[in-house]
Amino acid sequence: MKMNSLLTIAAMAWLSFAGTASAQKSAPADRVTFKAGKVLAPLEGKLTEATTDTALPNDVVVKTNGVFTVGKGKSRQMSEGQVIDAQGMLTSPDGTVVPVFDHVTLRKGRVQVVTDGEIKILSGEYALADGGKVLADGTIRRGGSLQRLLDGQLLKLDGSAVGVTDTISMTGGKVVLYKDGGKVDVRRGQVISMADGTKVNGDGTVIRPNGSRAILKEGDTLKIPGVVSARR
Repeated sequence: MKMNSLLTIAAMAWLSFAGTASAQKSAPADRVTFKAGKVLAPLEGKLTEATTDTALPNDVVVKTNGVFTVGKGKSRQMSEGQVIDAQGMLTSPDGTVVPVFDHVTLRKGRVQVVTDGEIKILSGEYALADGGKVLADGTIRRGGSLQRLLDGQLLKLDGSAVGVTDTISMTGGKVVLYKDGGKVDVRRGQVISMADGTKVNGDGTVIRPNGSRAILKEGDTLKIPGVVSARR
């Protein structure tokens, strides 16, 4: 009788554990936003507070407190107003867009190897998983062919190219661009062309390649395709 009671208690404990584990299973989403200490995910067209871990593409998992991991990488904390999307890109309120996954990029002529969000400047060469090698001057060597990274271009560590996103923002009454891996302030009367042909005026007027126009308001951020990715 005593043995039966112990078996019953053990079974109940196991069912309780299994139920808890099931309830804590990551819920899938295509993007999350971190606001006021809460993780918000789209649900039926509305941003709703996440009550369990949220799973995103690119092996990204975001906890309810905004701490996220990519695969087996280190834990990182989202900041107020940041968004992680289905492409694995982290967008900040100031308009910066960076990958959360490990990657190689060129910034102001210097090659950066980024792992778990930590940046190291390449001084020698870096071996990609596809057999290619990235040199410190931005040259990519694959077999007998040579390519060059342009400022802002991105490569995953497996050697595959990543589409780049530039942004146009109105912040504090000023037009700010993030293009080619850097920040650009657009002065009144100045016009700057983006990689896709979009023209940005310092008064906040944005003219797309098809001729359509938009006027930026304070706090607006437009995302557009960035520098053409390196071909494999």
